[in-house]
Amino acid sequence: MARYSWTMSSNTDRYAFLPGAAQYPTIVAGDGVFLIADDGRRILDAAGGAIVGNIGWGRTEVAAAAAAVMSMGYVVPLWPTPSRLALRDELVQHWLPEGFNHVFFTSGGSESTDSAIRLARAYQVAKGRDSRWKVLGRHPSYHGMTTGTMAVASHSARQKGYEPLLLPFPKVPWDDAEQVLKVIEQEDPATIAGFIVEPITGAAGACLTASDEYWQVVTDACREHDILLIADEVMTGYGRTGLNFGHQHFPLVPDVIVGGKGLGGGYVPLGAVAARDEVVDTLRGSGFMYFTFTGNDGACAAGAKVLEIMRREHLVERAASTGAHLGQRLRDEFGQHPAVADIRGRGMFYGLELHCSRDAVVQAAMERDMWVYPAGSGPVADAVMVAPPFVITDAEIELLVATLRAAIDAVYTG
Repeated sequence: MARYSWTMSSNTDRYAFLPGAAQYPTIVAGDGVFLIADDGRRILDAAGGAIVGNIGWGRTEVAAAAAAVMSMGYVVPLWPTPSRLALRDELVQHWLPEGFNHVFFTSGGSESTDSAIRLARAYQVAKGRDSRWKVLGRHPSYHGMTTGTMAVASHSARQKGYEPLLLPFPKVPWDDAEQVLKVIEQEDPATIAGFIVEPITGAAGACLTASDEYWQVVTDACREHDILLIADEVMTGYGRTGLNFGHQHFPLVPDVIVGGKGLGGGYVPLGAVAARDEVVDTLRGSGFMYFTFTGNDGACAAGAKVLEIMRREHLVERAASTGAHLGQRLRDEFGQHPAVADIRGRGMFYGLELHCSRDAVVQAAMERDMWVYPAGSGPVADAVMVAPPFVITDAEIELLVATLRAAIDAVYTG
C-alpha cells in the first residue's frame, strides 16, 4: 500500500540546475514498475518515467549487454561495429515496416526529430528543389528541445521566450483534414520539404487521436506533392500503443520514422531515424552529417537487448491486452468524474484531460508515492498521462487507478 508521506529530498538542492526548483526523492534502484528511493519508499512509476520505460526497471541483462562492449571505447560513427550492426539488423528484421532498410542512430528523441527535419531538407535539395525548406507541424504538438524541433512543434509553454530563435514553420490543426489541404495550398507545395506528425499526440495533447480520414488526407497530400511525411514515434513507437509503431493503427504511411525513448527502454540515451529506401537513394553521394555519439556502442548493445526482451516476452502483445484492461479501469473510475474531461489512448498510452491543475495532481500523486506525467498545451490546458511499463500486473493497475483517484479527489474542489 502506498504511504501518504512524501518527504522532499535534500539531495535535490545539490542536483538541480535552477535555484528554487521543485525537490524530488533520490532514486537508488528500480524493480518492475517501481522506483526505489534512498529512504526505501517504493514509488509506482505510472508513466514509465517520461514515457520511456517499456520492459520495466531492474533488468540487469540490459546493463550486462552494455558493459560487455564498453571497454572497446569510441569508434567513429561511420564505421560499423558488432553492436551497431546487431541493432540495425534487429530493427530492420523485426520492427520496421517493409522497405525501411536504412537507419541513422542518435542519442534520443530530440536529436532524432531534428535529424528528420534536416533529412527532409536534404532530400529536396538533392532533387534540385532549393525553394523547399518549410516543414509543416501540427497544433498542438511536441517534437523536442532543439531550436529546430521547438520551431516545428506547437507547445506554447516550451516555446515561450524562444520565439525569436525559431523558424516560422507553418502549422495545421491536429484534426481538420480540410485545413491541412488549405494550408498546403496557401504555403505553396513548392516551398514545403516535409510534414512531421505524432500518430497520437503526446506531451502537448495527452493522446489526442485524429480520424482515419484525416490521416488518409495527410498521406495522399504528401504523396501528391512529394512532401516527406515524418512519423514522430518517440513516444508511440516500440510497442507503446500495442503495435510496433503508432502509425500502424491508421492509414498513415510515412517516409521517415523517428524513434527514441522506448528504443533504449529508459536504460540508455538512444534514438533512431529510419527512412524508406527510395528516400535514402535520393541522397546517394550527397552525405548526411552524423553526431559525435551516433551509434554509441554501449547504447546500441543495450537497445538491442531491450528489443530482444520485448520480443522474447511478447511485450508488444502484452501492451495491447493489459493496456486494454488499464484503459477500461481508467474509464470505469473516471468516466463520470467531474474533474476529468476526457480519457483517451490505446495500448499502454493514456491521457486524462482535467478540469483542475495537472501540476497539483502530479504533486498529490507523488505525495501518495506515484508518478504520473504532466501534459497539455493550447487546446488541452491540463492533463496527465498514464503510461506504465508493459510488465504492470492487474494488481498494480488497481493500485495505480486507486492512487490516481485519491490524488485527483484531493485536488478537485468542484
